[in-house]
Amino acid sequence: MGTDAGPPGEDAPAGGSIRSGQGEHRGADPGQGDRRLDRSNTIRAGVFGIQDGIVSNFGLIMGVAGAQIDPAAVIVSGVAGIVSGSISMGAGEYVSVRTQGEMLAAGRAVDEEENVNPYRAAAANGGLFAIGGSVPLFPFFFATGWVAVVISVVMSVAALFVAGAILTRVTRRHPLVSGLRLLVIGGGAGMLGYLLGTLLGTALGAG
Repeated sequence: MGTDAGPPGEDAPAGGSIRSGQGEHRGADPGQGDRRLDRSNTIRAGVFGIQDGIVSNFGLIMGVAGAQIDPAAVIVSGVAGIVSGSISMGAGEYVSVRTQGEMLAAGRAVDEEENVNPYRAAAANGGLFAIGGSVPLFPFFFATGWVAVVISVVMSVAALFVAGAILTRVTRRHPLVSGLRLLVIGGGAGMLGYLLGTLLGTALGAG
């Protein structure tokens, strides 16, 4: 009986060590997963921010340019669009991420500290919105008329394609497909803005 008692006593520490190792392994994996989730969400917020900045300000600037009013009005409108848009996008992203995290924590799906960082997501979204919104506006600081419009279109289209391609880091879609899709959407917004601006400018006798 003395010899029979030996193996269980020897096996117990080994079994405890295995369980402890598994616990440590399980404890490490969620932390790594949380960091990956936070990083992916920050990339998503940033990419969507720069996309929204280009698309919305491109449409706004083309609308004002199409009205053929004082060139300074294009710059004023573009800067106002960047400032208001970046604040709005950053605040919206913060509220969205914070609310989602609180709902998950309330449902015990995740712990409070495991949630995605809303401050980082808001900064990425609002900050890159400002950068994206600056792309279609930049040419109007050193050119006017059709020259500024053409340069703005070329720069915006190129930036939209690149932003769409970068988005595939999150969506895993083909870069060409994603880039072309955003190019079409953003280009359509710019064309529509320019058309409406031209029609309104003509109707109101601007220019």
